[in-house]
Amino acid sequence: MKRINTLEKRVSKTEKKYQETETAFNQLVDDCAKLDEFLRKNNTPKPEMQLLRAYLQQYEDERIAMKEEIKYSKSQLANLKDDFKNGLYDETQRGEYLKSEEEALNKTEAKLDYFLDRFKQQSDFIKIQKSNKLQ
Repeated sequence: MKRINTLEKRVSKTEKKYQETETAFNQLVDDCAKLDEFLRKNNTPKPEMQLLRAYLQQYEDERIAMKEEIKYSKSQLANLKDDFKNGLYDETQRGEYLKSEEEALNKTEAKLDYFLDRFKQQSDFIKIQKSNKLQ
């Protein structure tokens, strides 16, 4: 049960990280649109904008699936907790199920860390462009 409780706490942290990623994504989309418009008006294209758009599109393609993975993990852990209390699985089966849930959570956390890191880098790029624009 201790392992399930630990995983449940990790799922809660992952939910918070997902919300943080969503916030960063939405801000970056807005900033990207404004910078893109400015660069077009001034005919000063930046190749870095393609990378920024690629990260945004990559996240857009994965965001719903990640949200569903978190929801599924939360549900699975609740079900496993009940099943373990009712003695439905032996020790080996419990270990396998918990390992499977832990691996799924690790993948989701890694994806979120990846996107948060990329979004921070791209946000820094936009800040530099904004400061250059004001000069």
